[in-house]
Amino acid sequence: MSGGQPQTAGKGAGSVGLFFTDRETFRTIDLFRLLYATTAVVALLLTEAGRFVYRPYIYGNGINDFGIADSMGNLGGIVVQIFFSLALLNSQKKKAYNVVGFLVAGYILYEIAQPYLPKGVFDWNDIYGTIIGGFVSVMFLLLLRLIVKRNRVFIKL
Repeated sequence: MSGGQPQTAGKGAGSVGLFFTDRETFRTIDLFRLLYATTAVVALLLTEAGRFVYRPYIYGNGINDFGIADSMGNLGGIVVQIFFSLALLNSQKKKAYNVVGFLVAGYILYEIAQPYLPKGVFDWNDIYGTIIGGFVSVMFLLLLRLIVKRNRVFIKL
């Protein structure tokens, strides 16, 4: 009887994470996990280039870029966080979209809570940047699924 209890407890305790991944893929290093990690790193580099090169250039030259420079952190940051989370969880198929939806909703709720936080400033451009970044992430996920027809498993733990 005690042999059955840990299995039941294990299933119940891990069920929360199963919305975003499953035990099999979580313990696997495969092509999609490596692509997710690579995408997160590239998105991080592009976001930081946008913050430290693009934004000062736009501000310095008085160019109206329709708020892109202002929301660069959210626009690129959500892409980084989505693909970093996908790399950590190795979310497959529909569960990857659960991660995207959860993070986009979290960013938006955080932005809405800004006026109630110390030194918080609400900005619609940040919400737009989050939505656009989430959309770009979904499009890139779809593109990855179209390009990579067969997932290759490298290590199964």
